[in-house]
Amino acid sequence: MREGKAHVLNMSEGNPVKLLLTFSVPLFLGNLLQQFYNLADTSIAGHILGDTAIAEIGATSALYGLIVNFAFGLNNGFALSVSRNFGAGNDDELKKSVCWMSLLSLSFAITIALFFLIIRRPLLEAMQVPSDIMPGALEYLTVILAGIPFTMAYNFESGLLQALGNSITSLILLISSTILNIFLDVLFMGPLGLGVQGAATATVLSQAIAVVIGLIYILVNYRWLSFGRAELSAGFSFVRKMITQGLSMALMSAIYNLGSVILQGSINALGGVYIAAHVGSRRIAEFFFTPGVALGSAVATFTSQNYGAHKNSRIKTGIVSALLIYFIWWMFAMVFTFTVVDKAIALITGSDNPEVIGWASRYLRISIPLIPPMSVLVILRNALQGMTHPGLPLICSALELSGKAFFALFIVPVAGYAAVCVCEPSTWIICFLVISLGTLRYRKEFR
Repeated sequence: MREGKAHVLNMSEGNPVKLLLTFSVPLFLGNLLQQFYNLADTSIAGHILGDTAIAEIGATSALYGLIVNFAFGLNNGFALSVSRNFGAGNDDELKKSVCWMSLLSLSFAITIALFFLIIRRPLLEAMQVPSDIMPGALEYLTVILAGIPFTMAYNFESGLLQALGNSITSLILLISSTILNIFLDVLFMGPLGLGVQGAATATVLSQAIAVVIGLIYILVNYRWLSFGRAELSAGFSFVRKMITQGLSMALMSAIYNLGSVILQGSINALGGVYIAAHVGSRRIAEFFFTPGVALGSAVATFTSQNYGAHKNSRIKTGIVSALLIYFIWWMFAMVFTFTVVDKAIALITGSDNPEVIGWASRYLRISIPLIPPMSVLVILRNALQGMTHPGLPLICSALELSGKAFFALFIVPVAGYAAVCVCEPSTWIICFLVISLGTLRYRKEFR
């Protein structure tokens, strides 16, 4: 019996617009909070330890971001099976999904942590980390990698709750973890004098505490999800399907992140002005892209639940509703971009250099108008994942990676930052065409 129904959101019934907003707004706020935390974490390290500490932490941030995005996608992919069985009202299969999501997440967490701990020094050398900051970077990365199981556990709890339509609890856990993390940053790097290891320890410890709180919450409020030996007997095809979905979404997240890392390398080669311009423009751009991430997760859950409930006609309505919500946000983004963006860039970067402000503004005035094709790409990619069609979304992610790598290696060195400004919009348009045409082959499933 499903106890505690107040803690779930059945998306197979009710108004799709209201359901998507109810689910995605907490995710949107959580993503914004995560961005604020990243900014605060770096700022605290800089103020207490100085520029060297920022370099030591920053040298590993791309690698850590790649691992975190992979873990995030992995658990979200596993959770699609939970969403479908929840929407279908099949509690036996639902418990199997939760059981194997737990086991697979734990197995991947241990494997990822051990693998990257073993190769951490060669990786940093391959990333051309300067020798003067290598010891500090290794210290920071070692603690962070040892804490990967806690990162995976948090993502597991968040993915499970979201699969059941509960995105509010994930937000509360994130708020608590962020506040604790900032407090521990000041304590460990300040009075206790632990240096960059203190920053890493604060991150891991705050995540571990959030995991314990989240686990207690789930055990108390979702007792009907408890599983035992019977759920371990799921067939090979059942487990293989979960692994395929998990790896598909994980690769989709990681491939995009890898492309950004490659592109960042070409920007670094252009010099400090362009690095500063890109930092300012990306801070604002990510604010306007964040609703797409939240709506994408909402659409994946919405689609999975309705696909499991055999209410396929609602999936099309949900996709259109999500695009309409993003369109309204895009109009606000357009007004902002063509009115006050210069002042916003100056505020974020602290720069009065006209080149920095000018290039950052140009980046945004090219990217923001092309959010519509990007929004279609994000929404359809997540909808197809929810309908157990991971192939096309993965192809589009590979195209994005290829496009960024091509620009970084061949066009940016020749055309400069102007090429960076058109890089992502170009990949959006190509992938928009591919996924729009490719989705036509599944049009019967929307009926």
